[in-house]
Amino acid sequence: MKQDKKDIIIHEILLWKENHMLPPHYCDYLLALYMQGEEFTESGRRAKIRRVHMTSALLAFLLLPVAVFILYFTELSFLLQTVILTSFVGSLLLLALFFSRQKVLAPLLFLGAAILMLLLSLELHTRLFHDNPYSLYGLLSLNCLLWTYTGIKLRLLYFTISGGLGFLVILFFLARG
Repeated sequence: MKQDKKDIIIHEILLWKENHMLPPHYCDYLLALYMQGEEFTESGRRAKIRRVHMTSALLAFLLLPVAVFILYFTELSFLLQTVILTSFVGSLLLLALFFSRQKVLAPLLFLGAAILMLLLSLELHTRLFHDNPYSLYGLLSLNCLLWTYTGIKLRLLYFTISGGLGFLVILFFLARG
């Protein structure tokens, strides 16, 4: 309990230092006071943060093959598959929001969530609407609309382009068929 409070205080001081809320030498003094003589280095802190980010990213990207395995290679009920895949999408979105300051990691997590959501949409279409092409076009249009909105809102060019190109492909197939 006492160690938890100490860790919270140290974390807060590090945030103050990072966001320039106090002069760096004040933060260093407070860190030395709360660390009670333990070694503290900025490079050690950064290495620990980097390890946490890499571990989270690895776990997040393992969700995609697990999702494909759950969809196509298990005999789980449709409802259970849907719940599991929805929780995977939610987990990726939460991780992306948590790592929103990371310029590389957050967009990749959003991309993973988009791919899982597309897989989930296609599986839902197959189970609920069978081979109705118009429901498929509608579902794919919803995905493209979500991608376009996400691209504009988060300033992710590849999401905006993907959504726009997806709409063009859907319109091509609607006009053709």
